Amino acid sequence: MLACAVLATMLLGSCVGNRKIVLLQDKDAGSPQKALVDKKWVPAPPAVTIRSGDVLMVNVDHTQLVQNIVPQAPTQEMNLYRAVQHPYLIGYTVAPDGTINLPELGSMKVEGIGLPDAEKLIQAKADSFYTDATVKVMMLNFNISVLGEVGRPGRYPVYNNEVNVLEGVAMAGDLTVLADRSRIRVVRTREGSNHLYHLDLNDQDLLGSPAFYLEPNDVVIVDPLKRRKFTGKDPGTIINILAFLVSIVSVYAVLNR
Repeated sequence: MLACAVLATMLLGSCVGNRKIVLLQDKDAGSPQKALVDKKWVPAPPAVTIRSGDVLMVNVDHTQLVQNIVPQAPTQEMNLYRAVQHPYLIGYTVAPDGTINLPELGSMKVEGIGLPDAEKLIQAKADSFYTDATVKVMMLNFNISVLGEVGRPGRYPVYNNEVNVLEGVAMAGDLTVLADRSRIRVVRTREGSNHLYHLDLNDQDLLGSPAFYLEPNDVVIVDPLKRRKFTGKDPGTIINILAFLVSIVSVYAVLNR
C-alpha cells in the first residue's frame, strides 16, 4: 500500500494546474467574475516595409483589348500553379538599388515603402498603360519559423501581413502538453540587430505586446515545462500503471491473510 501511495503522489505531483495551461488569463482579477469583464487592446500590426532582397508578387489585371485578354488566360493559370507550388518563381526581387523591373511598366523604386504604398505606385503607372487596371502586391518572402514544443515545428509562409503569435502557433500544430505557455520567445532581426522578446501566453496583456504581431523572418521558440506534465493520452501507460497497482494490492492481500 505504501508503494501505491508513493506512485499516486508522484502522478498527482506531476500534474500541472490550469493557471499554467489556460491562455490569456486576467492575472489582476481578484475573482472569476471580474475576469469576465470585457477589455480592449488597440491592435498595432507592424508596418511591413519593402527592403532590398524582398520578393514581391505583382499582379496587374486589365481589360484594354480583347486580343490581350485571350492570351492571358493560360498565363494566369500557369502563374496560379507556380504560386501554389513554387511562389518565388512568379515573384520580382527588389534589387540592391531598391527597384523592381516589371514587364511593360518598367523600373520603379519600392524600397522603404509599405505594400499599400507600393500598390498605389504601381497602380498609377499601370493606369497610364491600361484601361481599368487592378494591381495587387504581396510579399512572398514573409516566413516565420516556430520551434520547440509545438505539434509541427518548421518554417511557414505567411500571406497575411497581420499574423500574430497565436496564429503562428496554430499554424505549427498548436502547443504540446509539455509546452511552457509562460515562456515564449520571439527572435527578430532588423537592420543588422537581433532583438529578443519574451511573451507569456497565459497573460492577456500579451495582446498589447510589441511582439504580439509577427514580422517577416521572426523565429518563435516555445520552451518546455520545467516539470513534465502527466497526461492520459497514452492508453498503454494507463494500463501499465493500473496493472502495477493491481499487482501491489494483490501481493498485499496475499501477505496479510
